[in-house]
Amino acid sequence: MSILIDLRSVIDEGVGASLTIKGSTETADDSGAATVATSDLAHFKLGDIGFNCVTPISYELNFINAGECVQASGALRTDLSTECVRCLCDFCFELDSAIDETYFFEPTEDEHGEPYPVIDDSLKIDIEPLLREALLVEAPFAPIHDDDCQGLCVTCGADLNRDDCNCSEKPDTNHPFAGLKDLIDP
Repeated sequence: MSILIDLRSVIDEGVGASLTIKGSTETADDSGAATVATSDLAHFKLGDIGFNCVTPISYELNFINAGECVQASGALRTDLSTECVRCLCDFCFELDSAIDETYFFEPTEDEHGEPYPVIDDSLKIDIEPLLREALLVEAPFAPIHDDDCQGLCVTCGADLNRDDCNCSEKPDTNHPFAGLKDLIDP
């Protein structure tokens, strides 16, 4: 799926011209009711962690003609669902991300040799990669549903947020470092 933005007006008006775009990935079904988009943005992974957009991604972008390039800045917002890495419970959270990108008319590279996006001859750009990048940058690498999450017991697997277990009270005599316990004065 592409989200194409026509930059013709901001380019034709010259340096300093701007264009503000507000939108979302929300789509309408046959009845006209709003539904969450099923685009590639609605589901993504960061490493082994999967994220699902539970609300449409809303965005506001301002495009400014800076002469040899068009500067895009703005923000996006959505609600994501994922799994807590400590206790494996599903949870939702709000994600807000700032967006900042430069689009050039000619192929140009940044100081690290990475190419900037180029505005093609149609004077349209696809902002889906820009939105995807903003989601990936702001999504937590190790999502935790609560800072106080105690996780799962490594022995019996009990969710320590809900249940207590007695596993930590039982000495593990098979553990390779079990003999070191005798070296510590109680």
